Amino acid sequence: MIDTLAQRTEIRPFKASDLVWIMAEGVKEFGLRFLPNEHIDELAQNREDNGKCITGLVDGVIVGCGGIDELWPGVGEVWLFLSYGVDRYPLRSYEVIQQGLMELIEHNDLWRVQAWGRVGFAASHTLFKHLGFEVEGRARKYAPDGVDCLLYSRIREENCHEPAGGIFHREEEH
Repeated sequence: MIDTLAQRTEIRPFKASDLVWIMAEGVKEFGLRFLPNEHIDELAQNREDNGKCITGLVDGVIVGCGGIDELWPGVGEVWLFLSYGVDRYPLRSYEVIQQGLMELIEHNDLWRVQAWGRVGFAASHTLFKHLGFEVEGRARKYAPDGVDCLLYSRIREENCHEPAGGIFHREEEH
């Protein structure tokens, strides 16, 4: 199938079953399939319950799901699982991912989002760069399997503000 701009794209609220499906069909990053189990079901349901997650589709095919875990007000960490549908629709998949990410950032009033990319998984590094992320550094043996990861960030400079009484608020000295 040829990837054209004629394909219909959709961004919808994330459902736990989306992540379970991607993991069972094969996670592109790892090239592995995961048998559904209680842990995966619980992880997926927790993601759905947090409400800061989306699923992207092209022509009805799930190309990925992801979201943002808010670390504290204004700062979040991106997570993303891509399906092999990305290979069939690379251009439209990128557009869906970009649009969904921008919606999550704006809707949650984030000025900093960060993401981790495994060293050796070139597709994630290309994707983060195209999404406007910059490399901040390397975390040695960061992944559960001991693989190094790169930390990426995207900073929104305009309208960046400190939350009222931010979490690091200092008492005035008298």
